[in-house]
Order: sequence, then C-alpha cells, then structure tokens
Amino acid sequence: MGKLFDLDSPLIRALNKMADVMLLNILVIVFAIPLIAEQLFMLGPVLMGDAEFALSYVFYAWLFGIICCIPLGSALTAMHFVLLKIVRDEESYIAKTFFKSYRQNFKQATVLMLLQFIVGGILLIDFMLMRNSGPIYRYVIMAGSIVIYLASLYIFPLQSKFENTIPGTIKNSFLMAVMALPKTIAMALVSLLPLLLLYFFDLKILPLLFLLGIAGPGFLCAALYSETFRRFEPKEEVLTEEEELEKAIKKIDEDSTEV
Repeated sequence: MGKLFDLDSPLIRALNKMADVMLLNILVIVFAIPLIAEQLFMLGPVLMGDAEFALSYVFYAWLFGIICCIPLGSALTAMHFVLLKIVRDEESYIAKTFFKSYRQNFKQATVLMLLQFIVGGILLIDFMLMRNSGPIYRYVIMAGSIVIYLASLYIFPLQSKFENTIPGTIKNSFLMAVMALPKTIAMALVSLLPLLLLYFFDLKILPLLFLLGIAGPGFLCAALYSETFRRFEPKEEVLTEEEELEKAIKKIDEDSTEV
C-alpha cells in the first residue's frame, strides 16, 4: 500500500501530470479571455434565445474575433510544446517553459492563428449563405472544412516543435494529417470532446472544462502525435562525459541569464 503513494509510483506520476495539464489549461484560458468575452458578447442574444440565429451576429462575432484571437495562437503553441514534454516524461518547469515558448513563437503563431480564424469564419459564413442553395454546394464546403480542420490539428504542434516558415508549417500540417490519418481522426474526435460534453451536460460541465477543457484533449493529442513527430526530429548526438558536462554547465548559465 505504501508503494502506491511513493513519489515514483504510477499513481503519483499520473496525478502530477494531471496537475501540470490543469495548470496549462488555466494559462491558456487566461490568453483566451479576450476571444471568449467577445464571442459571448456578440453571440449572447442568440445563445440566450433572445434573438434568432442570424448571419449578422456571426459576421460581427467573426470580424471582431479576428482581433481578439491574437494572444491565443502563441498560447496554444506553448501549450503543445509543454504537453509533448509531459507526454515524453521530459522534466521542465511548466509555467517557465510555457512563457519561454510563448515569446519565441509569438510572431509566427499569431499569423497562423489569424489565418485559421479568418479561413474558419469564411467557411462558416459561406455555409450559412449556401444553406438555401443546392446540396452540392453545402457538401463541397463541408468537405473542405473537414480537410482544413484535420490539418489545423497539427499547425500549433508543428509550430511548437519544428522551425519552419509559415507556408512550410501549413503545408506540413496537411501532409502530416494525411500521413497519420488514423491518428488524425482520433485527434479530431478527442478535440471535439469538450463541445460534446457541453452539449450533453450544459453549464454543469463548465468547472471541468475550466480545468481540462483545452489542455486535456491537447494532452491526448500529444500522446497520439508524439511518435509521428519522432520520425522527423533530428537524432540526438552521442556525447562523451566531458561534452555532457560542458553542455550541462552551458545550459545552467543560460537559465541563470534568463532569470
């Protein structure tokens, strides 16, 4: 019984990982507050049943959301960077590593977030405009939306792990989605879990979503794409004891300089 609660026991390690994922989720939500607040304000009348679901509400929610989503891209990138370390049992300080990755990826991740939000809004508005047209148009938009959504699951993980240009990251996200299609489908289902829980359990599920709604599915996705990413990561060089010691001292110096 005592071994069950040892620091190295599977139970304690699992609880530590869950705590780290919860902390990550809260950090991401902080950066998502502008977008959440804007969407609730713009779509509030529709959600509360005080107004019909109209294109005008969606359009303005999307238009102002383009600005409000700016802080979120680098937060999602930083989240995936830390989650991959957690999945692989690589030691790191959660908050410190998160903010370091946030700063390093801010520019490219912001552009990627803006592109995703703009394209997603255009597809949604197109679907609403075409809902009274023939079914062929709706099916084309739906098919295109599914393909783009599957590829989008890899954009921020790729941005967090590999150095590349924005077009290169987008291209690789589509290639990765096709190459690892079974895992991609599993990632899509996992990423939709919070919406399904919210649909079936209504607002009762909000406390759980606050703690695990974003980083929880992200952790499961990281577990799925971890091995796929390993195939494209550079092989670790074999170092002598002297080189390992020199590298460790250099890392300590860099960390002390950042602090």
